Amino acid sequence: MAGEYVQAETLADYWKQLKSYYMSASPLFDEIDRQGYDAFERSEREDSDNHLNFERLGTDTKVVDVAFYKYLPEGKIAYRIHLVDVDGKQEDHFFIVKSFS
Repeated sequence: MAGEYVQAETLADYWKQLKSYYMSASPLFDEIDRQGYDAFERSEREDSDNHLNFERLGTDTKVVDVAFYKYLPEGKIAYRIHLVDVDGKQEDHFFIVKSFS
């Protein structure tokens, strides 16, 4: 979802803020695992904000995300979120949201 703006010092804090954003922007939020995400045989798309996020890393935030998603039936979207911090630590999160439209 393009447009969210998160500033954080740690991966855990960044994920907490980003998760909260998605939960408040969607009537559905279900965490899934990597295998669940990969099982959706849909085209994966890259979030339009990815390039902007890396420009922020180390300047106004110590953590950024790189987001990818797959459109699913019934207005659902599966997300793969890759978090990276200034020290090179990384983690991945997978979840499904439902769009309002």
